[in-house]
Amino acid sequence: MNIIKKTALVSSVALSLLILAPANAHEPSTDKGSTITFKQVMQGLLVETKNITQGIILEDFKLIENAATAIVKHPKPAMSQRKKLMKALAAEVKVFKSFDHVVHGGAVKIAQAAKEQDMVGVISEYQKLITGCQSCHSIFKTRLSKALQ
Repeated sequence: MNIIKKTALVSSVALSLLILAPANAHEPSTDKGSTITFKQVMQGLLVETKNITQGIILEDFKLIENAATAIVKHPKPAMSQRKKLMKALAAEVKVFKSFDHVVHGGAVKIAQAAKEQDMVGVISEYQKLITGCQSCHSIFKTRLSKALQ
C-alpha cells in the first residue's frame, strides 16, 4: 500500500475513533455498588476493540496490549442490571457465558501476543474475539436490549 493510502486509512480510523468514542465509556468501578450500565460496559468494550484495531493498523503493540488488558479488566455492570440480564437469558445463561469466555480469553491471548510483539498471534486471536462478539450480539442483543429498557 503506498504511503498516501496508508496515511489516509490511518487518519480515517483515528478520526472515526475520536468521533465515535463515547465519553466516560470506561469509567472505573468496583463491583459492589456499581452504577455502570450494561450498555456502558459494551460501549467501553467497543472503544477498546477499536483501539486494538488501530494498534494493528499502526503496528503499535503497546496500544494493542493496553486495549486488550482493558477488555480483560472491564468493569461489571450494576447488580440490578445483571439480575435483569440473567432473568432475560433464563436457560441460555451458559451460552452467554461461553461467549464471554471466548472474548475474555481472546483478550488475554491478544495482550500476551502483543507483549511478545507477535502480530500473527494478535490477529489470529483478534479474529476469534470479533467472532465471539458478533455471535453473542446476533443471538442476544435484541432480547437483552429490551430487557434492560
